[in-house]
Amino acid sequence: MARSRLLPVAWTVLAMMGLGCHSDGGISIPIVDYGLPNPQNFSTPFQEDRLLQTTTPSMDVLFVVDNSCSMSEEQASLGTNFPAMLDWFLGSGLDYHIGVVSTDMNDPLQAGRLRKVSGARWVDPSTKNPESVFNSMVQMGTTGFWDEKGRAAAYTAIDLLADSDNSGFVRPDAGMHITVVSDENDSSGDAPISRDEFIDFLSNFRWSERLVSFSSIVGPVTGCPYIGSPGTEYLDVTAAVGGITWPICSDDWTSVLDQLGFIATGLTREFYLSKRPVVDTIEVRVIAPDGTSFEFQPDTDWTYSGIRNSIEFVQYVPDPLAVVDIKYQVLSSLDGLEDFGSGTAPTQQ
Repeated sequence: MARSRLLPVAWTVLAMMGLGCHSDGGISIPIVDYGLPNPQNFSTPFQEDRLLQTTTPSMDVLFVVDNSCSMSEEQASLGTNFPAMLDWFLGSGLDYHIGVVSTDMNDPLQAGRLRKVSGARWVDPSTKNPESVFNSMVQMGTTGFWDEKGRAAAYTAIDLLADSDNSGFVRPDAGMHITVVSDENDSSGDAPISRDEFIDFLSNFRWSERLVSFSSIVGPVTGCPYIGSPGTEYLDVTAAVGGITWPICSDDWTSVLDQLGFIATGLTREFYLSKRPVVDTIEVRVIAPDGTSFEFQPDTDWTYSGIRNSIEFVQYVPDPLAVVDIKYQVLSSLDGLEDFGSGTAPTQQ
């Protein structure tokens, strides 16, 4: 009997709660607000990133060239096509040093010592006839020791002899870009340091990884006709540190030297967005230092990488001090949750 008397009371209270009513006895139960409506009205803000194309103010470039008996053609090609690299530097206002050492660590007169031509141990902005001087530096002959040790030569040149025989070449505020040219694999072993120690050395050589590269113009793992063994030791360093790999048997030396010049100057084709975009809304233009503005089209002129949250020009390279202006609609669900910086790669520091 007790249960039958309570049921009407319970239902009355529930009804009052559901209706949020005011009872005759003065009892009121407010309606509870349990949240926002679904879906919410998200805003769709727009973002404009203005990113400056900058260069490395100074860079030191070291070529490590095989001077064993099979390298005459490669030395000639390197010297002949050097202007493709030098074009990036001339008239740029950049402060550069370009030096050359051999892979011969057996001859104490070579062994990591910069080649001297006409009293100069490296090419810099003050060098007269720089193409001719560099060509003489790389035309070192083919009587060098047969057991090539390019990695040991590079380390000796920029570290062990940096304050003695090669004094002045390596500067603490400059980038360091090393290129090995050899038709044989490296035989440096663990002297003076191992390959892994060399990788650590280069990885910590400067405050930014972007300021250091190690490029390999060597035999590829797929093989090259008329050369020795693939340069896997060099290629491993390039893979770890960053740089260009190029088959030494290629006839296209102009392209690789052009790319080496591009890397050394610190210019970039890739620019990072500060927020996640709605990809179809991205608009890209470049404002040149003289104020001229150029519009660029997606896919044909530039591409977007969702992994790196960046746009990359396909072929175009903005001039130094040009402004890359990127406008886009922010992807609302991620707005404010991620910050990717403005113009510098997360992994490039």
